[in-house]
Amino acid sequence: MTMLEDTYVEFAESALDVVEQTLVAADWVSERSDEGIIHCSTSTRWGDCAGMFAWRDEPAAIHFSLTLDLRAPLARKAAISELLRQINERLWLGHFDYWAEDGVAVFRQTIPMLDRVSPEPGEVAAIITAAQDAVEQFLPAFNFVVWAGKSATEALEAVLLETAGEA
Repeated sequence: MTMLEDTYVEFAESALDVVEQTLVAADWVSERSDEGIIHCSTSTRWGDCAGMFAWRDEPAAIHFSLTLDLRAPLARKAAISELLRQINERLWLGHFDYWAEDGVAVFRQTIPMLDRVSPEPGEVAAIITAAQDAVEQFLPAFNFVVWAGKSATEALEAVLLETAGEA
């Protein structure tokens, strides 16, 4: 290995250690692979979600993704794309993408690691909290679009409806 490669390995290990410690503190299940990828999962009221953290050398960054298995028919692709646009306008951290070929929606966020060895635990905690909150709030909208045939606007209005008082 060259000196630069050794440095990247050292930085990646340190950064992923912080990620692992933060996941443990947040009660997420996680496991680091031999390739240095942290596979993780969490429970939501809609079921379990699987994710991963991976180090990238150039540019130095840690990438996070959390996958929602929609298994949507291709005929709903335009409605899903519109829903993603409307949801992403409301997110303060991270964004959703749709991978039509795999039939999954993916919540993604990257932490730039330029000029530093590891992220702050608060950065990692903010990302996993934002991902979990986004799934909790918006997964039903995906289901309304995919399985109930609702428009993106109808689906989003349904999940954003807030009740006042008690019934």
